[in-house]
Amino acid sequence: MINLIQLEMFKLFNRGLAYIGFVAIFLIVLVIQVGMYVEGQRLLDFLIQSLSEVFLLQGKLINVYTVTYIILNSLWIHIPILVAIVAGDMVSGEAGRGTFRLLLTRPVGRAKLLAAKFITAQVYATLLVVLLMVMSLGIGRLFFEHGDMIVLMNTINIFDQSDVLWRFMAAFGYGIVSMWVIAALSFLFSVRATNSLGPVISAMSVVILFTIISNFSVGVFEPVKPFLFTSYLNGWQLFFDDPIDFVLIYKSLAVLVAHITAFYLLSVFIFVRKDITS
Repeated sequence: MINLIQLEMFKLFNRGLAYIGFVAIFLIVLVIQVGMYVEGQRLLDFLIQSLSEVFLLQGKLINVYTVTYIILNSLWIHIPILVAIVAGDMVSGEAGRGTFRLLLTRPVGRAKLLAAKFITAQVYATLLVVLLMVMSLGIGRLFFEHGDMIVLMNTINIFDQSDVLWRFMAAFGYGIVSMWVIAALSFLFSVRATNSLGPVISAMSVVILFTIISNFSVGVFEPVKPFLFTSYLNGWQLFFDDPIDFVLIYKSLAVLVAHITAFYLLSVFIFVRKDITS
């Protein structure tokens, strides 16, 4: 199994498609960091001008943690597209290139081959989030100093710099699981498709539709929302509540893992019965 995964990883990174996500994240994060370095203080002053009339805010609020939080909020909607591009090509790409029959001539079962491809897609999603973390917290340190972080959500939370790093580690860890769901969904569509474009469009269409329903305050949708994975994708923000509701976090992770499992099992069910003609 390990050899299969290594082979799939080699095939993935031997194609330019795998590097699109890494280059995109590197450039976008770098642009945001440079922009915040130049104009960040003026933007923050605009956002907290009403607070400055009530509170006395001192210190470097534009720091590596604040910028990382801004990057997470601004980029998290774009990462699923990058994940879907690669995960959606894992199976359908073989069909499009006409190499499936050759693959299946080897003494490897369909379920085992699919598992290797699924794990490879999840590893890729993990690497994208890890790169986002390294760029935000690591490279960001070249532009910004450490400092306390202010979070403006339902309430105003200000965290001491000694209480921030572990929150980001946990948030990025949660983010990895949420991107696994996107990869599993795109992988499911890839199993049924014969080209790489269809799974990406299908997966993102589902994500967009479910996101609208998850955020649409209409009574008819309320019973459905708890069962939609999109209701939990932004659960990483829960780590910046004070106090943190760990019960809600565990529930959100359980729902995401359940979706990953369901998407994978459905993929296996379809693939082992699929008529391979290419």
